[in-house]
Amino acid sequence: MADLDLSRVHPLFARQIECLQNADIAGLVETYHPEAVVVRFQGVLNGIDEIRETFGRYMDIAARYEELLEYTHTEDTIFVRAHMSVRGEHELGFGAYVLRDGLIWRQVAGIEGGMRNWFAESAEAAESTETAGSAP
Repeated sequence: MADLDLSRVHPLFARQIECLQNADIAGLVETYHPEAVVVRFQGVLNGIDEIRETFGRYMDIAARYEELLEYTHTEDTIFVRAHMSVRGEHELGFGAYVLRDGLIWRQVAGIEGGMRNWFAESAEAAESTETAGSAP
């Protein structure tokens, strides 16, 4: 995160990046409004529980911001395009955030070129670990 210049970004977005970079899912979830909705090509996340579950897997796939390419914000809207890394692979991510009561209320996010099966692979690995630890 040392290479990221966050001096001009909205404080809430800076907090989100900080949490993601430090694998702090509890802190990341705190940036979302209780009625938050996140729209992604992989599906819609409704509410804190679905956001926690899905974004918790971001920690498993080592999703990180590397460089902010384009960024702008108003009092209640954030728009960004960034170089990211996911499992060490370079990706181009984008997103728009609408704030309510100082928290992320609506988010639209994606990876240019489409999302791979990182989440499915992460869920399969977790499932096989749980199965391996189960008593017959």
